[in-house]
Amino acid sequence: MNAIRFFGLFVKPRLTRGKGMWNPLPTQALFDDVFCLRDKDANCFLIKGDQGYLAIDSGYENSRNTAEGLKRLGIDPEQVSDVFLTHLDIDHAGGVCAGSRALYPKAKIHLSAQEEKYLTGACSRKTIAGHACRLPIALPHYEIFTPGEELWADGVSVLPIAVPGHTLGHTAFLVKGCYLFSGDCIIANEEGGWLFFDFWNQDPALNRKSVQELRDGALRAPYVLTAHSGCLSWEEAFRHADRSLDWKKKGFVFCRTAPKDPYHS
Repeated sequence: MNAIRFFGLFVKPRLTRGKGMWNPLPTQALFDDVFCLRDKDANCFLIKGDQGYLAIDSGYENSRNTAEGLKRLGIDPEQVSDVFLTHLDIDHAGGVCAGSRALYPKAKIHLSAQEEKYLTGACSRKTIAGHACRLPIALPHYEIFTPGEELWADGVSVLPIAVPGHTLGHTAFLVKGCYLFSGDCIIANEEGGWLFFDFWNQDPALNRKSVQELRDGALRAPYVLTAHSGCLSWEEAFRHADRSLDWKKKGFVFCRTAPKDPYHS
């Protein structure tokens, strides 16, 4: 098995159990036009368009959680026209991975040019003992976008914003000028948003710089929807954008209301 896949599926759940690090929203309608799907420790999202839906990320590969969640929401997966990927980690891009059961069989997949380098082998996700570990994601098809250039999908405005650091091509999306889907650049608890845990960032210093530029830039949104810790206001989401907490410290609990084991709850 690929080392990154093994770590994500078997090691990460054990390492983080009881630490309150992952607090995804339950599958539900968040707003009249925004829905979330919970897949273990992560959320992916759907936005209502003119005819159907577009998605931000896709959860894990061959996941019953996302497939059953769509049924509970009454959403036909064939109505999803476009999937915009924040990055290619297995909890975000697994649902559209080649060779897996396609979560959204008719959707176009959109990816940043910088993130594409993980597909081609130009970049590896981690280097362990001198060994370059590649992401285990392959896409059956995809279209490249340029961050900063507005896209339209099913009548919906989507603005990709480069936020490199967690991965080198990590992207946030401002949708309808109202909802910022932040992916894995920040993580939140009862005290607000923090920099995503450094251990999982490819370049922690770059993530810090990117998040602070996002916070201080001209673009603002009423709602920030994170991938692992719910929906916040702009002020809440960037409250601690200068600091990442040490999850490895003995007795560390990040969020008191988070499930002890989100992978089996």
